[in-house]
Amino acid sequence: MPNRKLALVTGASSGIGRQYAIFLAKSGYDVVVVARRVELLEALAIELKAFGAETKVVVADLSTDDGIQATIKEAQDVELLVLNAGITRAARVGQTDIQEMNQLNRLLATGVVEICEAVIPKMIQRRSGDVVVVSSIAAFVEMPKSALYAAAKTYVMSYGRSVNAELRGSGVRLCVVCPGYVRTQLHQNAGLEHLTVRVPRWLWVTADEVVRSAQKGLSQNKSVVVPGFVYRLARPFLNLSFAQRFWRRKTRRN
Repeated sequence: MPNRKLALVTGASSGIGRQYAIFLAKSGYDVVVVARRVELLEALAIELKAFGAETKVVVADLSTDDGIQATIKEAQDVELLVLNAGITRAARVGQTDIQEMNQLNRLLATGVVEICEAVIPKMIQRRSGDVVVVSSIAAFVEMPKSALYAAAKTYVMSYGRSVNAELRGSGVRLCVVCPGYVRTQLHQNAGLEHLTVRVPRWLWVTADEVVRSAQKGLSQNKSVVVPGFVYRLARPFLNLSFAQRFWRRKTRRN
């Protein structure tokens, strides 16, 4: 397909990132896929070829300087940058050592901002480009035993909202997407399998819903979007005490 645009997706080996890469390949993009697991990225590249996409595999750990710099290098000419790489973390206050805390912050928060700060000015010069930052519903609600995760997700949401306002009229758009519980392997990988049973079915959304919500948010130049009808309906009330009690009861970490 001629004149395909270029996108870069972090955390592309599974879940939301993988679904985003598939969506973009189907939509006429060539894709740079970034993650730590090379075998999953290579399998994805083969899958994307069926949609006519050229795919570049970049193996990188986004909690490290090398990983962030490798991503910045590959993102210089992209039309769409999707910053999705992440993990979830459950721990009581005081139970996370400083090295793990720094790595978590780098992966979920400060590293995301570093990439944006390096890439968005190039988009402004071209007067075109889109950025999607994947945050979380955790930016809106209390998350006992996941305070570090919630703080990091709040950090990138606040940054993204402000940058969105700054970019108005520049030709560049930034949308922060804040999903709730998404049907991926994220919770299993974090040892939170019990949440797949405890959290009601109607609080789960699919990765495809997240992708389409983010794309719709970009098209409408929204600063923040929340996928899923239930979450959108509840969002204005999430900071109320009854909503917080309900959320903690249904999503309690062990």
